[in-house]
Amino acid sequence: MPNFSHETVLSAPIDQVFDFLVQPENLSRISPPEAGLRFLDAPDRFSAGVEFQFAVQTFGMVQKITHRITQFASPLQFIEELVKGPLPKWIHTHDFVSVSDNETRIIDHIEFEPPGGIVGIMLTENRIIEHMEDGLFYRHQQLEKFLVKAG
Repeated sequence: MPNFSHETVLSAPIDQVFDFLVQPENLSRISPPEAGLRFLDAPDRFSAGVEFQFAVQTFGMVQKITHRITQFASPLQFIEELVKGPLPKWIHTHDFVSVSDNETRIIDHIEFEPPGGIVGIMLTENRIIEHMEDGLFYRHQQLEKFLVKAG
Protein backbone atom coordinates (compact mmCIF):
# COMPACT_ATOMS: atom_id res chain seq x y z
CA MET A 1 0.00 0.00 0.00
CA PRO A 2 1.42 3.41 -0.97
CA ASN A 3 2.48 5.85 1.72
CA PHE A 4 3.15 9.57 1.54
CA SER A 5 4.74 11.75 4.22
CA HIS A 6 5.25 15.49 4.39
CA GLU A 7 6.69 17.75 7.10
CA THR A 8 6.53 21.48 7.53
CA VAL A 9 7.48 23.86 10.33
CA LEU A 10 5.49 26.96 11.26
CA SER A 11 6.50 29.82 13.54
CA ALA A 12 3.42 29.46 15.73
CA PRO A 13 2.68 27.65 19.02
CA ILE A 14 1.42 24.07 18.84
CA ASP A 15 -1.95 24.87 20.49
CA GLN A 16 -2.68 27.59 17.95
CA VAL A 17 -1.72 25.40 14.96
CA PHE A 18 -3.71 22.38 16.19
CA ASP A 19 -6.75 24.49 17.07
CA PHE A 20 -6.75 26.09 13.61
CA LEU A 21 -6.52 22.75 11.78
CA VAL A 22 -9.33 20.99 13.65
CA GLN A 23 -11.89 23.56 12.48
CA PRO A 24 -13.36 22.55 9.09
CA GLU A 25 -14.09 26.16 8.09
CA ASN A 26 -10.35 26.84 8.28
CA LEU A 27 -9.54 23.87 6.06
CA SER A 28 -11.64 25.45 3.32
CA ARG A 29 -9.59 28.64 3.70
CA ILE A 30 -6.23 26.88 3.29
CA SER A 31 -7.13 24.51 0.45
CA PRO A 32 -6.30 25.37 -3.17
CA PRO A 33 -9.21 27.27 -4.77
CA GLU A 34 -9.25 24.89 -7.74
CA ALA A 35 -10.04 22.04 -5.33
CA GLY A 36 -13.38 23.68 -4.56
CA LEU A 37 -13.44 22.17 -1.05
CA ARG A 38 -16.89 22.57 0.51
CA PHE A 39 -18.01 20.94 3.73
CA LEU A 40 -21.51 19.52 3.31
CA ASP A 41 -21.93 18.15 6.82
CA ALA A 42 -19.30 18.85 9.46
CA PRO A 43 -19.04 19.92 13.09
CA ASP A 44 -17.50 23.24 14.12
CA ARG A 45 -14.51 21.27 15.44
CA PHE A 46 -13.22 17.77 14.92
CA SER A 47 -13.23 15.31 17.80
CA ALA A 48 -12.92 11.54 18.18
CA GLY A 49 -15.61 9.58 16.36
CA VAL A 50 -16.96 12.51 14.34
CA GLU A 51 -17.89 11.89 10.71
CA PHE A 52 -17.93 14.69 8.19
CA GLN A 53 -18.83 14.97 4.53
CA PHE A 54 -17.27 17.28 1.99
CA ALA A 55 -17.19 17.84 -1.74
CA VAL A 56 -13.98 18.42 -3.62
CA GLN A 57 -13.05 18.68 -7.27
CA THR A 58 -10.23 16.28 -8.03
CA PHE A 59 -8.97 15.14 -11.37
CA GLY A 60 -11.80 16.88 -13.19
CA MET A 61 -14.68 15.44 -11.18
CA VAL A 62 -16.59 16.62 -8.13
CA GLN A 63 -16.45 13.93 -5.47
CA LYS A 64 -18.52 13.61 -2.30
CA ILE A 65 -16.34 12.12 0.39
CA THR A 66 -16.99 11.06 3.98
CA HIS A 67 -14.22 10.81 6.58
CA ARG A 68 -14.25 9.83 10.26
CA ILE A 69 -11.90 11.08 12.97
CA THR A 70 -10.68 7.80 14.46
CA GLN A 71 -8.14 9.21 16.93
CA PHE A 72 -7.93 12.61 18.56
CA ALA A 73 -5.27 13.67 21.08
CA SER A 74 -5.18 17.47 21.41
CA PRO A 75 -2.77 19.11 20.61
CA LEU A 76 -0.59 16.26 19.35
CA GLN A 77 -2.49 14.21 16.78
CA PHE A 78 -5.66 13.44 14.94
CA ILE A 79 -6.31 10.71 12.40
CA GLU A 80 -8.96 10.82 9.72
CA GLU A 81 -10.03 7.78 7.73
CA LEU A 82 -12.05 7.44 4.58
CA VAL A 83 -15.56 6.08 5.11
CA LYS A 84 -16.89 6.70 1.60
CA GLY A 85 -15.14 8.08 -1.45
CA PRO A 86 -13.29 7.41 -4.69
CA LEU A 87 -10.37 5.46 -3.20
CA PRO A 88 -10.51 2.05 -1.54
CA LYS A 89 -8.42 3.30 1.41
CA TRP A 90 -7.24 6.64 2.83
CA ILE A 91 -5.80 7.14 6.32
CA HIS A 92 -4.37 10.58 7.08
CA THR A 93 -2.41 10.98 10.31
CA HIS A 94 -1.79 14.58 11.37
CA ASP A 95 1.01 14.79 13.97
CA PHE A 96 2.05 18.00 15.72
CA VAL A 97 5.37 18.44 17.51
CA SER A 98 6.31 21.48 19.58
CA VAL A 99 9.80 22.44 18.41
CA SER A 100 9.87 25.46 20.74
CA ASP A 101 7.35 27.76 22.44
CA ASN A 102 6.65 29.46 19.12
CA GLU A 103 7.47 26.78 16.54
CA THR A 104 5.48 23.71 15.51
CA ARG A 105 6.32 20.85 13.19
CA ILE A 106 3.35 19.38 11.31
CA ILE A 107 3.87 15.84 10.04
CA ASP A 108 1.33 14.45 7.60
CA HIS A 109 1.42 10.73 6.91
CA ILE A 110 -1.05 9.32 4.42
CA GLU A 111 -1.66 5.67 3.58
CA PHE A 112 -3.83 5.19 0.53
CA GLU A 113 -4.85 2.70 -2.08
CA PRO A 114 -5.36 3.92 -5.66
CA PRO A 115 -8.56 2.81 -7.37
CA GLY A 116 -8.60 -0.20 -9.63
CA GLY A 117 -10.19 -0.70 -13.01
CA ILE A 118 -10.46 1.99 -15.65
CA VAL A 119 -10.29 4.82 -13.09
CA GLY A 120 -7.01 3.39 -11.81
CA ILE A 121 -5.44 3.81 -15.25
CA MET A 122 -5.86 7.58 -14.93
CA LEU A 123 -5.64 7.94 -11.15
CA THR A 124 -2.25 6.37 -10.51
CA GLU A 125 -0.20 6.34 -7.32
CA ASN A 126 2.22 8.92 -8.77
CA ARG A 127 -0.58 11.24 -9.85
CA ILE A 128 -2.20 11.04 -6.40
CA ILE A 129 1.15 11.83 -4.72
CA GLU A 130 1.78 14.81 -7.02
CA HIS A 131 -1.70 16.10 -6.17
CA MET A 132 -0.98 15.77 -2.42
CA GLU A 133 2.39 17.53 -2.76
CA ASP A 134 0.78 20.47 -4.55
CA GLY A 135 -2.04 20.69 -2.00
CA LEU A 136 0.26 20.56 1.01
CA PHE A 137 2.59 23.18 -0.49
CA TYR A 138 -0.42 25.49 -0.91
CA ARG A 139 -1.62 24.65 2.62
CA HIS A 140 1.76 25.66 4.06
CA GLN A 141 1.64 29.02 2.27
CA GLN A 142 -1.85 29.68 3.60
CA LEU A 143 -0.95 28.59 7.15
CA GLU A 144 1.91 31.09 7.04
CA LYS A 145 -0.58 33.76 6.00
CA PHE A 146 -3.23 32.95 8.62
CA LEU A 147 -1.10 31.86 11.59
CA VAL A 148 2.39 33.27 11.30
CA LYS A 149 1.79 36.72 9.85
CA ALA A 150 -1.43 37.17 11.82
CA GLY A 151 0.08 35.87 15.05
